[in-house]
Amino acid sequence: MKNHLLLTALLSASTILSAVSPALVSPVDIERIAKQTTVEITKCGSGSGAIVQKNGNTYSVLTVADVVKSSGCELVAPDNTRYQVTQVKAFPNNIDLAVVSFNSSQNYPVAKLTDNSDRVAAGAPLYVSGLPVSSSAVNSFVKGEVVANPPQQQQGKGYSLIYSTNRKISPGHSGSPIWNDRGELIAIQGQGDLQRQVAMNTDVRVNTGYSLGITVNTFTKFADSAGIRGYAPVLVAAKPNPVDDLIASALLKERKGDYRGMLADLERGILLDSQNSRLYYSRGVAKSMLGNKDAIEDYNFAISLNLNDTLVYNNRGVAKAKFGDKKGAILDYKRAIAIDPNYADPYYNYGKIEFELGDKKASLQNLNRAIALDPNFDRAYFSRAAVKSSLGDKKGEIDDLNRAITIDPNYAQAYYKRGLARVATGDKKGAISDYDRAIVLNPKNPEIYNERGDLKSQLGDNKGAIADYSSAIILNPSSARAYANRGSIQSKLGDKKAAILDLKKAANRYKQQKQTASYQKVITEIKRLSS
Repeated sequence: MKNHLLLTALLSASTILSAVSPALVSPVDIERIAKQTTVEITKCGSGSGAIVQKNGNTYSVLTVADVVKSSGCELVAPDNTRYQVTQVKAFPNNIDLAVVSFNSSQNYPVAKLTDNSDRVAAGAPLYVSGLPVSSSAVNSFVKGEVVANPPQQQQGKGYSLIYSTNRKISPGHSGSPIWNDRGELIAIQGQGDLQRQVAMNTDVRVNTGYSLGITVNTFTKFADSAGIRGYAPVLVAAKPNPVDDLIASALLKERKGDYRGMLADLERGILLDSQNSRLYYSRGVAKSMLGNKDAIEDYNFAISLNLNDTLVYNNRGVAKAKFGDKKGAILDYKRAIAIDPNYADPYYNYGKIEFELGDKKASLQNLNRAIALDPNFDRAYFSRAAVKSSLGDKKGEIDDLNRAITIDPNYAQAYYKRGLARVATGDKKGAISDYDRAIVLNPKNPEIYNERGDLKSQLGDNKGAIADYSSAIILNPSSARAYANRGSIQSKLGDKKAAILDLKKAANRYKQQKQTASYQKVITEIKRLSS
């Protein structure tokens, strides 16, 4: 088998793993190869890379450009020795690849590149190795399989390999090498789970579960133009695969929120390959995102074609819960966990249902397990905060919301809920700050304006409170609460006419909403002001 890793002149100065051969390699040996050739990248970001070349005492490491976009990078070699990065070479045409160099007299193994990554076919097994930061990852060696590999249908920035794993690819896996079952490097990992698409509401995770990599062929094609010598591009094109092209097109549309377009691509794919479980699974995701109950039928058929796919069971559980079958959802989550006890999502979704059913203890146990498996699971912290709040643990609630916000600084609902929790602990100024941030991130949530209006009123900022209640009314004209509160403040300020007008609007809405106690309270206030 051809090895285009190094020029002949460099081979004498390079160490190629002797364990690598064209024959199949056991997962244990692939993991060993991965550990010997994978480095951690720190200081300038968080990621990994693969040693792909040695020239004298200079080593070259392939990673993604996003990991090394800042200066001051350091590498942690396979023997835990730290090295300063001496050079960073980015790739042209906005390709998300970079080669970084470090100097060492140590003899580190060099990864072997596959001879033609475009030939890696759907269904082929693969392995992702990385050295993620300790706070974010459970596994540094994750097994998966190729979903599609259409070199001409890129997802942007050079990403074309589409694959799935049952375990979340953590932030520290950016730049991680992706291996085939012969222990050869086939791609570099860059985008995990397509940002974990969230559907149906802000807390339920349902997504394709697909991740993206940049193949070795893309690397060798642009290496010379990036000033990286010793690599020859592969000139033999892979055979066209229309199903792969359609899957790639569908994923592009998913990322843009075009679920109808995604659905159309997948339906065309099913016409070409009616026994492809991934097509039915992905179509189920598209239907779920569109609120179509037929998603369950697609998941059923995907399971009939592949009985041990945890992603399908998890997402079918989400769909069943959405359409009212909570018992069926629980059975699916249990099945997903039985297949892979280290898959965080079903624990999380199971925990949410248990909380809805009133079993707080069991909910807490499952959410704890989800977080143990995926310490960067922001929505698990958010949901656990709600459980802790219901148990009276305000400190624990705020701690979990703090963690969710640390992981996702743009998590609007977490700021909102932390604001509510801070009000309960007497931290009104802290709550105002959280509401401010939540409104910046999500200016169309009327309840945040209502809550901030209440606090501003308590703190003596009547003008600010009226402005917030007015914003809440614009966003939700049915908000009896906003009219009642704005009317109350106007009454305090002596504007009885405006106060009565708002209170009458509040009374009408409370009556329509059959909130009798609130209705009677507002009527009493109207009578007082009218007397």
